[in-house]
Amino acid sequence: MSKDFNIKKIEKYAEQVRQNQFKQGKEFVPINDLTTDAILFCFDKNKDGKISKREFEQVTKENYSLFAEELKKYNTAQGDDSHVFTYNELNNFLEDGFIDEKDLTKNTKNLLDTNLNLPEQKNLKNLPQMSEEELQAEMEMYGLDITKGKKKLTEIRKERNNIDKNSDIIDWHIGTFNQNELPDCSLLARIANLTDEELKNIYTKKQDKKGNIYYEVNFPSDDGKKPVKVTEEELNYMSIKHKGREILGFSTGDKDVMLLEMAYIKRYGSDITTTGVMLNTPITQFANNYKAQYHLEITEDMLTNDKVKSLCLLDPQLLKNLQNIENGEVTFASGQKGQLYDKKDGIEIVGQQRLQLPDGTIIYGQHAYAVKSYNPETKEVILSNPLENSTEIVVPYEALKLFYIAE
Repeated sequence: MSKDFNIKKIEKYAEQVRQNQFKQGKEFVPINDLTTDAILFCFDKNKDGKISKREFEQVTKENYSLFAEELKKYNTAQGDDSHVFTYNELNNFLEDGFIDEKDLTKNTKNLLDTNLNLPEQKNLKNLPQMSEEELQAEMEMYGLDITKGKKKLTEIRKERNNIDKNSDIIDWHIGTFNQNELPDCSLLARIANLTDEELKNIYTKKQDKKGNIYYEVNFPSDDGKKPVKVTEEELNYMSIKHKGREILGFSTGDKDVMLLEMAYIKRYGSDITTTGVMLNTPITQFANNYKAQYHLEITEDMLTNDKVKSLCLLDPQLLKNLQNIENGEVTFASGQKGQLYDKKDGIEIVGQQRLQLPDGTIIYGQHAYAVKSYNPETKEVILSNPLENSTEIVVPYEALKLFYIAE
């Protein structure tokens, strides 16, 4: 047997990973099958349950192939016909910067051809507001049949965000992006509204004597502090080393967004990687001599004067004190009804709750949204979701009584 293939070592590795994740406060830690644990064990040297790009490159294709052959032989002897991924198959999972048990168990394939030359498109319609003709037209643009579209439209658009024009370069422009594993929605919601001119004042491109490219980043509230440095190598590996650990899970799609996420952790610390940050914190940090304030009442004046940058659903306890809400049902002035769900309903959600608007649009609790614009004639607010920011989410103004903002 290959000296690297050792069942006891694999089992010990898996237990260490689970214990590390529990220590970090995870409520649920998956128990993987042997094949999944074995593949992770082969690459994952820091025992965080993920294979980073750096870790992947440290194991040669030849050595992994030998390890995989031993794993297959062992599985066969145990009557286990689990698929053992090849080196090239594993490499395909690294598009978001790392491989974890989800990649190895779900094995989902991309729907879009990565060679599609698609322009950046930020104002795509929300699915509940799309006609069948509009949906068909979008699917045809991707070379897909409409039957693959309705249920998978969000995933398709995420893929588009990753491959559309200029997503792979730093160009001082916030394009389309997808929040990844980091719980930094409030940061991403603020980044989504940064203008090209603002970005030019935040970071500059540099080159050292060896020709290595890096970026110096100063946040508007830094007040003369030495700029933080993010290297081209870090951007390409989609990871940074911070206080002795490798941090993964940065957003995918627009490279400028990932640059700002990395710089944010280097400047303000890694708490955001586990607990996130409050809605007002990034707004304060992306301003000069300004402290963002919370508001429970959102006026039209705030919206028309471009004061509102991001918002979030109210805490469930505050929602219970509002009028026109009974048994989770929200009645609007139009007579239409929305529905508030919480965790006990067993629905797969992002936070502790969610709001379903009359047209079927879902707004997630404990999750920040970027405010893009407000139409005073139709009394509609346009939001974007950091989880996939190319889609316009239309919310009636009167629904804003269910939200709080920081401005």
